[in-house]
Amino acid sequence: MSLKYAEELINLALKTGNNKYLHSGYFQKGNKKRLFGDLEEALQAYIKSAEIARLDKNAKGEGSAYGAIADIYSISNNHPNARLYYSKGIAILRESNDSIALASLILNAGEDFMNNQIYDTAYIYFKESGIIFEKLNYLIGKAYNIGNIGMVYANTGESNLAEKNITEAIEILEEMEDYYPICVYLISLADIYIDKGDERAALNYAIKSLTLARQYGLKEQIRDANLKLSELYERSGDPAESYKYYKNYIIYRDSINNIKTVQSIANLRTDFEVSQKQIEVDLLNQQKQNQRWLLITIAGILFSTFVLLYMFYRNIKNKQKANVLLQEQKKKVETTLTHLKATQAQLIQSEKMASLGELTAGIAHEIQNPLNFVNNFSEVNTELIDEALDENEKGNNPEVKSILNDLKENESKIIHHGKRAESIVKGMLLHSRGSSGHKEPVDINTLCDEYLRLSYHGFRAKDKSFNAEFKTDLDPNLSKINVVPQDIGRVLLNLINNAFYAVDKRAKELIPQPPEGGIQNAQTNYIPLVTVKTSSYLPPSGGPRGACLISVKDNGPGIPPEIKDKIFQPFFTTKPTGQGTGLGLSLSYDIVKAHGGELKVETKEGEGTVFTVLLPA
Repeated sequence: MSLKYAEELINLALKTGNNKYLHSGYFQKGNKKRLFGDLEEALQAYIKSAEIARLDKNAKGEGSAYGAIADIYSISNNHPNARLYYSKGIAILRESNDSIALASLILNAGEDFMNNQIYDTAYIYFKESGIIFEKLNYLIGKAYNIGNIGMVYANTGESNLAEKNITEAIEILEEMEDYYPICVYLISLADIYIDKGDERAALNYAIKSLTLARQYGLKEQIRDANLKLSELYERSGDPAESYKYYKNYIIYRDSINNIKTVQSIANLRTDFEVSQKQIEVDLLNQQKQNQRWLLITIAGILFSTFVLLYMFYRNIKNKQKANVLLQEQKKKVETTLTHLKATQAQLIQSEKMASLGELTAGIAHEIQNPLNFVNNFSEVNTELIDEALDENEKGNNPEVKSILNDLKENESKIIHHGKRAESIVKGMLLHSRGSSGHKEPVDINTLCDEYLRLSYHGFRAKDKSFNAEFKTDLDPNLSKINVVPQDIGRVLLNLINNAFYAVDKRAKELIPQPPEGGIQNAQTNYIPLVTVKTSSYLPPSGGPRGACLISVKDNGPGIPPEIKDKIFQPFFTTKPTGQGTGLGLSLSYDIVKAHGGELKVETKEGEGTVFTVLLPA
């Protein structure tokens, strides 16, 4: 029924032009589709909800929608995207007055880290959400929070603390008659007592979990309890009982795989929102009913005139035909949208792999220099050792000492260039692993210099004819700022790659490539140039310094005014087919926004473009 109410709310909101109800309708539709296990349609509904809230400047609605999108990505094991949207949602909700929504989203983000065995980060998130729930005295949130911290303790060897927290959570949830998490926590207690060597107590907790799950029809918990009992009976040497419970586990596992509904602690507010949406639907239905009565009254007045009645009837028939055509067109649009959404994940992955490929090509060129130094000095040292042995046999100690000093100096150079190669490899590993979501103090000047050189060498590796100059103007007094280095590195790589692409394109337009076997006519004064600049940002009001400005400037062809407003849209690209997905600037914009910063562009056609990144201290 809730899905039906959501669809009614959407239709009525579209007719009345009410964006608040339209956002709520799509959000509620996403909730129900998610509970039914249709994650693709749920994601579509949440994305529409977030976009409507953003256009309507509804910060609370936008933050909640981002959190729901993150939940879908987390359930689908797409954890980098999940953490990106959790960060966006949390940042927006911190500015709102809905503390329960903020705490619930922080709790869900912590659960994503816990499910990926990143227990220290999960614990930090749980502690923050717990403080908010405690302040608001929101019991069900406190119970989930305490239980999740107990699960962290259980997975990190703190059995006594785990038992204390989980037991406290169960007591609260029993009073509120919320048995879904109780069954989960009982299985966790069984694992704790297995580690303690008390298999009898573990068996009792598993039996209690199965009993509750059967009583309240919780299929997933019935499945998990049967599996745990099968393991316990196998450990105790009772294969018959173990086999019986394992058969039950198989039955419920297959049943759930067929009718499984996705559930998450992030739905703490679902029942409340369902009731609120019901009230909204009833209110709009009442408005619609009043309009119908008004039409009936008008129709009764016009009934005396046969001609007007006939015209009215014919008008209704025309509208019905128009509605049929409209529905057909709507189905075609929805089919197209489904295909577009199906390719979204593939395109995003392609963009990431392209970025990694360009970075790897640059690193391969960049790492060759220190390796050449290491090889050359190693060969020289081999010759010096031979000379030292000869001089030693001759008893020429002063010459031996001189040679040893040379060896020492060469070894220090080998160590220096070896560490340089090591830092390059570490940078590549950090980029390839993706974002951890952790902010840390970062030297922005070093980051800019590394990615500028890697981008340049990446272009040189792909295209031997590529040639451009680059320079830096880095503020030596710039302080370190807290950012996610892999994410900001990806932003820099995207902006610098686009700059090199632009100047290369203009150079090739001004200097046409010669025919095969011909001679190039290089009669032009154009010098392709990319400049990266950093500086501290002083707000116009004269506030404290500390924010960081990064600009990437090129003297390429510039961006035409008619497409300037489209460049940050997903999938928009001016590159030829196969050379770009149109996601680089869109992802960069989202990453900078997630850091609380701004990404702007200034351009003049025929002169060049400047992209500016503002990152707050």
